[in-house]
Amino acid sequence: MQKITQQEIILSAFVEAQNLEKILLDKVREYGKESVDNQIKALLKQIEIMIKNHKEDIKKAQKTMHINSLVKKNMSQEPLDMLQDLLKNLVNIQAFYNETVVNITNPYVRQLFTQMRDDVMRFISILQMEIESLESKPSIPNNTVLNTPEMS
Repeated sequence: MQKITQQEIILSAFVEAQNLEKILLDKVREYGKESVDNQIKALLKQIEIMIKNHKEDIKKAQKTMHINSLVKKNMSQEPLDMLQDLLKNLVNIQAFYNETVVNITNPYVRQLFTQMRDDVMRFISILQMEIESLESKPSIPNNTVLNTPEMS
């Protein structure tokens, strides 16, 4: 498996932070529309400003560190690495659906999540077979010819 560089870890953390901040921003805006209390609206506005500042800080850090361009150079993944990464994500999604189906009593939503979990499981199986196939394939030999010194 390809070694993950520090730059890739940092970029991944930045992306995850941006995603979480966006979720929070969406909730803050939604709650702000529903709230009639001015004190709560002011608090939500402060949270919104904090989120915008965080987003700017992340963008500034990425530009300062040139993290996007560094990672793009290093991220030429082999097919095996890509499939293993996808498999890991699919397993996490399957775990989420398994946990969620247990807690939801609404039959429609339960059926929907069960179907989605089954779809994910099908692709997990397909990816596992493909990974096994790639792992068992002989690697492409190096074209460099090694000459052994002649003994006289």
